[in-house]
Amino acid sequence: LPRVLALCALALLLGRWVRHHDRVTARHAHDRRLAALGEMSAVLAHEIRNPLASLKGHAQLLVESLQGSPAGARDRAKAERVVDEAVRLERLTNDLLEFARTGRIERAPCDPRAVLTAAAARAPERVTIVADAAPATWSLDAGRMTQVLANLIGNALEAAPDAPVTATVAVDAGALVYRIRDRGPGLPGDVGRLLEPFHTTRVKGVGLGLTVAQRLVELHGGTLAGRTHPDGGAEFTATIPAGGR
Repeated sequence: LPRVLALCALALLLGRWVRHHDRVTARHAHDRRLAALGEMSAVLAHEIRNPLASLKGHAQLLVESLQGSPAGARDRAKAERVVDEAVRLERLTNDLLEFARTGRIERAPCDPRAVLTAAAARAPERVTIVADAAPATWSLDAGRMTQVLANLIGNALEAAPDAPVTATVAVDAGALVYRIRDRGPGLPGDVGRLLEPFHTTRVKGVGLGLTVAQRLVELHGGTLAGRTHPDGGAEFTATIPAGGR
């Protein structure tokens, strides 16, 4: 009987080790794919950026030259469309460069409430900040975490343009937790796929915002998760452990 119990225990330990090894292997493969995508994205963004800036600048000059000319109204509308598309492509190249450079953070003690407030500056009248349980300080890369939260808040604002967004920061089980909740239709399909590079459910956009946000949270040693809230709408949670606090 002792031998049987020992074999069962060994089999259990071996099974756990195999599962852990599989997770580590999958994670390393995922990181290698992200690194390759980052290098490719950086090359593409740099190649596109300069000619795009020239195109946008000339289109803006053309729009200005056609101002106040009734005969040129149609041509001005076409030029404005070129400017709008150039601005969209400019955002795309910035997203690609941001995706390529998410390899390092610099943590320092900062005010988690101030980070959340800065992230909500895009539309403070629509974002309700709940920070009663927030700590006075936490070790974060304030700029990068502001970027994460601004992305999540921006998505929430777009999900329900006429509804408020709730942004919460608190300490839960020894970790700093940010929660961003909208009142939209909730998350479509597989939540995990939303965090994959170049996966998007929008008509415009390339699907890098959540991938960059997830990577920055992971560099803090934390996790980013999304769900459809039981009371409706989508909720994203960024959890940052106390390490380095």
